[in-house]
Amino acid sequence: MSLNEQFLRSTEASRAAVEIRLCEIIPESPKSLYDPIRSVFESPGKRIRPVLTYLASLADTKTDWLPAACAVELLHNFTLVHDDIMDNADTRRGELTLHKRYDLNTAILAGDTIIALAEESLASGEYHLSHEMCREFSFAFRCVCEGQAYDKEFETRTDVSIEEYIRMIDLKSAKMLELAVVLGALASDGENVEPMREFAHHTGIAFQIRDDLLDLVADEAALGKKIGGDILEGKRTYLFLKAMESFGSLESHDQEMLLRIQNRNATEDDIHHAKKLFTHIGVVAKAEEAIEQETATARKSVENIRSSEVRKGLMSFSEYLLTRNF
Repeated sequence: MSLNEQFLRSTEASRAAVEIRLCEIIPESPKSLYDPIRSVFESPGKRIRPVLTYLASLADTKTDWLPAACAVELLHNFTLVHDDIMDNADTRRGELTLHKRYDLNTAILAGDTIIALAEESLASGEYHLSHEMCREFSFAFRCVCEGQAYDKEFETRTDVSIEEYIRMIDLKSAKMLELAVVLGALASDGENVEPMREFAHHTGIAFQIRDDLLDLVADEAALGKKIGGDILEGKRTYLFLKAMESFGSLESHDQEMLLRIQNRNATEDDIHHAKKLFTHIGVVAKAEEAIEQETATARKSVENIRSSEVRKGLMSFSEYLLTRNF
């Protein structure tokens, strides 16, 4: 059994509990509102964020981690619904996006309601540190919105730096993992919040860089979608920005290809060209190195946590994300 299979099996019960609770959270009527919301959560997903909340709560096995975990998953899915609207995306996880399956107004209202459900879920937990948990939730909510704003700004900029990119993915991706782990810690004993936050920060950076990498080099069958989507969309990914740092030393046909990506005019042929170029000039290797460095820093940050169950769970989570191919 692979490490990924072991991790999924060890967290199967927690993921099942999340699925059951999410079904219970969503009301029945009006159906015009809640049927579309229900369809969002019927789509396949690994539920990695609520699993992280569960793992962070293991210092006290009596902790009712579910309300907090579901709040995180609801917030995450809100971001997907609204990001798809802003990007005018047609599909998500192989299915039509909510605004394409229904209509724009339905999707906007559904997204807003998902946030309300998230806040209700968090408030339903009987937590000693509920004030701090609500503050963390609101902060993460604001951060992911800021991250999306930067992401949209970058679409029309030609001078985005690696540092700006890291800041953007910290806000848009890493902060969600931080919220998941911090809520789990606060729900149980309230200890080790900052080491866990640091763990999630660096794990989140590695997670997003690996997403960028997989979009170009993954096996399409394992990934579940066609590779090269970021190239065609002109995304300012880690790989693209690293390649642009070498722009002046590249051949003219390579420069022209990068400019097509930058101007969002890339073609299917440019996907293979970019993959070959990024490998040749060491961009793929640099991305792999960055993932390893961020992951190593993440793991080091939780070495001194007293609970062996928490340490073991977080290490397994990190390994799972590092070796995934989806």
